Amino acid sequence: MITLTQEQTRAYNRFIKARDRMGLVPSARDNSKPWVRCADVQSTVDIEGMNHPLFEQNDEWLEYKEASLAWWAVEPQFRKTERMSSIRGDYGQSDNWDERTTQIKDTFSTLRDDR
Repeated sequence: MITLTQEQTRAYNRFIKARDRMGLVPSARDNSKPWVRCADVQSTVDIEGMNHPLFEQNDEWLEYKEASLAWWAVEPQFRKTERMSSIRGDYGQSDNWDERTTQIKDTFSTLRDDR
């Protein structure tokens, strides 16, 4: 168990509640909750006579974004350094984008060699 300050605990609890309301982590009880769209706008309303639609904001998504930013701002440093990162090469060869040498000759190489 890690020790968090009071500010970190509040930010983390807010983040977890917002994450659970969004349903981003699958669990057995999530089937009872409605699906939440991951966008700032939940829906649009087209009112006759207006030149533009009205937008209904997605409060649950906006709360999740704010809560996650608040948590990441006060997150303990050791969590950032211990987190695996593809930039540091923590995933090994599966994340290596270097070009491998080909073992099969293509048509262009075959025709070029015949000249």
